[in-house]
Amino acid sequence: MRIPSPYNLNFRAKTVDVEEEEENRGPYPFAFMATTALDFNSSNALTNVSCVDAEREALLKFKHDLTDPLRCLLSWTGERCCEWGGVACDKRTGHVWKLDLHNCSLGGKIHPALCKLKNLTDLDLSLNNLSGHLPDQIGNFKDLESLGLSSNSFSGPIPATVGQLSSLGHLDLSHNNLSGSIPESIGRLSNLELMEFGYNRLDGIFSELHLANLTNLTFLSLSSNELVINVSASWVPPFQISFIDLSSCKVGPEFPNWLRTQRYIFWLFMSNASISGEVPHWLPDVLSHIWTLDLSGNMLKGDISKIIGEKTPQLSVLLLSGNNLTGDISNLFCTLHELNWLDLSKNQLSGRLPRCWGKSVPSLIWISLGENKLNGPIPSSLCNLEILKFLGLHKNGFNGVLPECLVKLDLHILDLSDNLFTGKIPPFTSEEFEVIDLGRNYFTGDIPLSLCRFPNLQYLSLAHNNLSGGIPPCFSNFSLMWANNNFIPLTSAYGGRLWFPIMVDMKGTSREFTSTLSYLFSIDLSSNALEGQIPEGLTRLARLQNFNLSRNRLIGKIPSDIGNLTYLESLDLSNNKLSGEVPPSISNLRFLSSLDLSFNSLSGRVPSSNQLSTLDAQSIYRGNDELCGAPLSKACPGDDHNDMDRRGGHNMNEDESDEGDSVVVWFYSGLGSGFTAAFLGLCGILHFKQTWRISYFRAVDRIIEKLLIAKMVILLWLKRAFQF
Repeated sequence: MRIPSPYNLNFRAKTVDVEEEEENRGPYPFAFMATTALDFNSSNALTNVSCVDAEREALLKFKHDLTDPLRCLLSWTGERCCEWGGVACDKRTGHVWKLDLHNCSLGGKIHPALCKLKNLTDLDLSLNNLSGHLPDQIGNFKDLESLGLSSNSFSGPIPATVGQLSSLGHLDLSHNNLSGSIPESIGRLSNLELMEFGYNRLDGIFSELHLANLTNLTFLSLSSNELVINVSASWVPPFQISFIDLSSCKVGPEFPNWLRTQRYIFWLFMSNASISGEVPHWLPDVLSHIWTLDLSGNMLKGDISKIIGEKTPQLSVLLLSGNNLTGDISNLFCTLHELNWLDLSKNQLSGRLPRCWGKSVPSLIWISLGENKLNGPIPSSLCNLEILKFLGLHKNGFNGVLPECLVKLDLHILDLSDNLFTGKIPPFTSEEFEVIDLGRNYFTGDIPLSLCRFPNLQYLSLAHNNLSGGIPPCFSNFSLMWANNNFIPLTSAYGGRLWFPIMVDMKGTSREFTSTLSYLFSIDLSSNALEGQIPEGLTRLARLQNFNLSRNRLIGKIPSDIGNLTYLESLDLSNNKLSGEVPPSISNLRFLSSLDLSFNSLSGRVPSSNQLSTLDAQSIYRGNDELCGAPLSKACPGDDHNDMDRRGGHNMNEDESDEGDSVVVWFYSGLGSGFTAAFLGLCGILHFKQTWRISYFRAVDRIIEKLLIAKMVILLWLKRAFQF
């Protein structure tokens, strides 16, 4: 069987043998796509080919509407357009047949004149900053075989004239801002092999009419739109497809029945597709060639063995999290020899971890089995997974002591929280740790000093255990948390959306972090039996956002340089035995939105700042009887003298206020008497001067007459306007 490869570096998909693609399989076929440089000298060999004048003018008009920050169009001058960068011409006729300007950061809009290149067979403008609507004239490209406009900012609808591109084999409009419905005329493109509309704002119904005549279709992606997939259960597709991505579209509630006719599906993505109900019995037959399967975030029911097992020997990536799947997984994976990525979290799975790992399944990189009903100890066979980087077993019933061999694994993320593990925390040796969550277990003993050897650590939770001893001062070696460290988000290295959900106790509540966990710096050692003082060196971790040492037996003072934790948002030191003053530097924490120092033995004056004044003082400081000063009701020693000064100043202010009030009274008194004298003077003049008196009353009569006339005009206008 030969399939189109979605891994090639060029836009045009090529046909390759399945065996040639074995090395390239991964969770998302485009996740590892490299961007190749555009060869602007590709047409230099055609120096003897004449350029068609009309096509050169069309290219120049197209260029005129563009911005070119990378100067990809620098060579677009002169008469010989076949020698311009990104342009290829037919050797015999001189007509432009290819225009490849991908990854040039071009801005602007597509000039309709570009559609005059009627002999164009390959147009690639992907990976630019082009905007505006797609021109309706796009249907003029009758010979166009490949159209790549992905990763731009195009908006508006997909022109219905796209259905006139009868020769089109590859159509990629993904990663834009296109809206509206997909035109049904797409269904007339019988030569179409690749249809990629993912990551837009498309909506409406997508039915079998859109696929009616696509007999050559092997690649279909409609993901991350608002589309409703409405295909009849009795419909039989005219194609055999290899790649399907309908993630974040409304496919359900039923599992799409038309898939049962497909026999060569290698990649199937239907996460968050509103599918519910039982797993169809025919699904294993459809998945006999599957490499990557993502059905996460649905409401599928049934035994997981109805999906995977002996009939899916080539399975490399399995993502089924967030469903209602059941079944025992103890022997489930022993035949999946090619498995690399496994996420079955948030289901109802039971049983113990398989003991066949390492021998039968040696290539596992990612294991996420959190929030199930699994139990038993971690088998030592897990330690044979030499390339394992991610292990998430949180919120299960696992118990026992962690195997010593676990320390040999080169893990990046370890989440064993919310289980029943006992014994001491083993001395992990990997220096690649980025996230460690061992919270809510029954670990005992001291915190191992080996944890200090993790320079890349940005999340550490040992909360809710039975740990004792002191906080290792060498925690200050977490250099990724230093202020001057060049921080790169963890998601950039592992494909973004494949991320463990971790519950973080922060700001007094439990919050689930998923993809945003890569931006969180947190240390949580709360609810243990830790003793001793808070190491001063921890204030070196300036990037810390969440710092929780509550419910321990810590003594001594709060580090005086606590204000160096400039990014701190949540600080909880409550329920310890801390003493001394609250450091004044705490007022420097301008991002602090949650502070709890309650139930300690703190004393002295409470620091003040604009940020601290926004917090609830009563809950922050309660249980510290020796604290005083605003905003607390208890006054500090010496505040009485200050109060007297303030009262004396208050009396002076009252005298000044009284003096000001008297000035105001005299002003209005003088104003009233002046008005009275002026009014009586006017009346006296009118009484003794007859000519003035007559003129005055005539003027008053004229004013009254004009006001009455204006009133009548307004009433007549209103009567006509409203007909009452």
